[in-house]
Amino acid sequence: MTNQNAFVGKDHERIFADEVQRNPQTIKDIVSSFTSQIPKRGLRIKIVEPEGQHGEKSDVFIRTTGGHNYGANVKSFKGTGFNQVTRMTIDNFVEQFSLSENFRTVIKKLTVAKAKNSRKNWITTDYADEIVEEIKPKVFEIIRHSLLGDDEPELFVLIKSDNKTISIFQMEELFRYLEQSINVRVTPKGVLMLNECFSIQKKGGNGKHIKYPKHDLRHGGNNIQVKMKTGLLLEKLNPITTISY
Repeated sequence: MTNQNAFVGKDHERIFADEVQRNPQTIKDIVSSFTSQIPKRGLRIKIVEPEGQHGEKSDVFIRTTGGHNYGANVKSFKGTGFNQVTRMTIDNFVEQFSLSENFRTVIKKLTVAKAKNSRKNWITTDYADEIVEEIKPKVFEIIRHSLLGDDEPELFVLIKSDNKTISIFQMEELFRYLEQSINVRVTPKGVLMLNECFSIQKKGGNGKHIKYPKHDLRHGGNNIQVKMKTGLLLEKLNPITTISY
């Protein structure tokens, strides 16, 4: 079965790589945002490789003269944007972020209930407070891992495809914003918000090609996902540079 979202993502990784390659000032802007040590003889790109060849979260890798190397996490969107930044099983989520066995039990219970009745809230009011209290100390770690993985790309790139603009940020600019904006809460619709741009949700999806019943925790629709309101986040950050294509 064709994954159209994957094709769209790879297409925009190529767009970003090509635009950086053909815009010499862009790489100068990127390097100068990290260091003032730009070679007097100029600065050139040696390699721009798309398709995540250098790690899970680095969709594009850039190497320049002077030994400057940058990974870039690239997200593309239209309109207001609502992108998935990571997904994993409940068990993997609990293990990754050292959450309690009680959290595991409660989230599994709520996930199965939501899978059996899509009209139900995922996080119900009777469990909202304890879930918020457990997630609060882990928020920064959850978002960092979702965006950085193990390879820790230095650049965060947002491509707004309907107006053909590419905004390039230092990844740490994103985390400076996050440090000031964390506000963990459960919405009236049962969504776990981390701040106004990031949330944790049950994955969902029809899963008609998955062999497990929809209420089975092995079903992909019962994964946990971290999602990002991409257009809103774009308004909150200060780019290194923005280019049109």
